[in-house]
Amino acid sequence: MENISHEAKNILSIISNYGPIRPVDIAKKAIISTKNLFKHLEKLLNEGLISKQGSAPEVYYQYSEKQIWIRGIFDKNDQYIENNYIYVSPNGQIIRGVCGFETWCIKNKFDFEKEKKKYIQNSQKINRLKRSQLISAKKIILSGKKELFLSNIYFSDFYTFAHFGKTKLGQLVYVAKASQNKELILEVVKYVKPSINKLIEKHKINLICFVPPTIQRKVQFMEVFRKLLDLQQKEIEINKVKALTLVAQKSLRKLEDRIQNAQKSISINPNQVIDQNILIIDDATGSGATLNETAKKLKKIAQKQVKIFGYTIIGSYKGFDVISEV
Repeated sequence: MENISHEAKNILSIISNYGPIRPVDIAKKAIISTKNLFKHLEKLLNEGLISKQGSAPEVYYQYSEKQIWIRGIFDKNDQYIENNYIYVSPNGQIIRGVCGFETWCIKNKFDFEKEKKKYIQNSQKINRLKRSQLISAKKIILSGKKELFLSNIYFSDFYTFAHFGKTKLGQLVYVAKASQNKELILEVVKYVKPSINKLIEKHKINLICFVPPTIQRKVQFMEVFRKLLDLQQKEIEINKVKALTLVAQKSLRKLEDRIQNAQKSISINPNQVIDQNILIIDDATGSGATLNETAKKLKKIAQKQVKIFGYTIIGSYKGFDVISEV
């Protein structure tokens, strides 16, 4: 903080004491012009000393939790965490990499070095399951107990693992949906698009379809995801039947309820031409019921034998999860 001016330090002190706080209130408290204030705010943001929330005209600034970070990056394990870890604070601040991992350790009173070792070991186990950055989950969906109409189902990553909570992709999908943030959705697309393209090429897929959302939002994750993904294959239309009471499929606690939910809520126009391999795309899989029931309906109207594959950005580590927050 040596290169921070006295005026900027005063602004930082105000934000630390009164944040979250609006720019207009900071300016009044600091007795400073708006022009000078935003010059200092930009400097403080670039230094990682404060964070910004909201969008104009409702913008707030607060002291950054990144100040907890005292370590640097010393070895390849630190670098792996730097590239693959995201912590989301209780107030919604995203803290990435080693800084985020240390923040999580401090919050939970864990030893950083011990947790780092465990995190790397668990990550290596998961990475051994991946081929072309994809996890084949056919054996675990529907708890491995029900008839499958999917030839296979793939995740880019698990939603959570071990006691570390959400994976990087799990955090990005969760925060992107909750905040309806298009920049985070774009980050997800950049992360997963290469592996989706390899999947399409490997299985000679010429038809795609996207599972529509249940809960209405101003910015729909799957709609933005579909547009940014910009796949060239012909798209099959899938519709969600709107019930009087909207029940998010992934929030149901019994597998049979999820299957029934998918049976009753997924509608596919039977007059569509389905004569080539299909990829069904969704954001998250808790059990695989939605993708499997969609595949079952598609096979009923297919003009010939086709293979149907499922893909979700994140999926359950155990084969069945309640993921109500996504």
